[in-house]
Amino acid sequence: MRIRIEGLLVLGLISSVHGHHSFDYHFSRDIGVKIEGSVKEFRFINPHSRILIDVTEKNGEIVTWDCEMAGSNTLARRGWHKELFQPGQSIEITGFGHRRVNTECSFGTAVLEDGTRITLNESRLAGSEEKTQSGSASGPPRPADQPNFSRVWQRRGGGGMGPQLGGPNRNAWVLSEAGRNALEDYDPVTDDPALRCSPVSIARLWGTGDLTEIRQEKNHVTIHHEWMDTTRVVYLDKKSHPENLEEYVLGHSIGWYEDSVLVIDTKGYATGMLQQHPGLPHSNQLHTVEHLSLDDDGLGFEVNWTANDSEYFTDQLSGSRSLEASDGEMKKYNCTHPETAH
Repeated sequence: MRIRIEGLLVLGLISSVHGHHSFDYHFSRDIGVKIEGSVKEFRFINPHSRILIDVTEKNGEIVTWDCEMAGSNTLARRGWHKELFQPGQSIEITGFGHRRVNTECSFGTAVLEDGTRITLNESRLAGSEEKTQSGSASGPPRPADQPNFSRVWQRRGGGGMGPQLGGPNRNAWVLSEAGRNALEDYDPVTDDPALRCSPVSIARLWGTGDLTEIRQEKNHVTIHHEWMDTTRVVYLDKKSHPENLEEYVLGHSIGWYEDSVLVIDTKGYATGMLQQHPGLPHSNQLHTVEHLSLDDDGLGFEVNWTANDSEYFTDQLSGSRSLEASDGEMKKYNCTHPETAH
């Protein structure tokens, strides 16, 4: 049996549902759903795990519901695993309905036949909360006056809900006429770069809830973002960017140290999106500068970035994120998008 309840509010269930897209672009907090059926399949994947539920309608027809949740890496750090839901299990799921597909939902809570209750944001680690910080330094020895970023990091604080459908595009003011035209041609639902398993941009990479590992070497710094298995190389032995750069979604980076700050200068971007939702396009003239400022205790840093684009922007844009040391283990992301097959 399927039950749809209008106006159900379960705000605590959705704070970290969507790793690559804003919740409101795909699901509605005004459409609460409760479905009862049996587990058909549990897809423990990134960027979103999914549970498929066979629901028997009143006329006897079996309809398969597809309910989306956080990615497998995020869930694994909460003690979830791919055998948590077994095919054939009786289950009741409460969540939120999809804006365009009547048989899709955002997972909130599941109740199994034996009464076991499983909530999306809960940790299932025995006797402890999720491990979040402390971390340990890694990488080769470095000069005493060089800041030590070599460890695993995670975003400090929660991810929030992100932009709401129909809400203001707070950064559109920076766009030139060419930039506004590019934005007009962009559909944040169907053109989202993450649907192609793209890392999107530096703004997106620093903003995810996934881990980031930084390793410092003599002539370069490697920044490995778990999100989309993205690796960035920052060349410390180059004073300028080569001429005739090959365009790449994340460009070409050179860097240097200024006391406790790592400065990253990037050019050679391919035309893309600095922000996915509601959308902020950039041309291949994008130039970004990131300042990674290490805390005094070495257990956190602030990244502040600026972006200039002579073709799409009329002014400089900026942003910031705060990260903290983590003892979490980096995992393969292996982006999979079953929704693109629909």
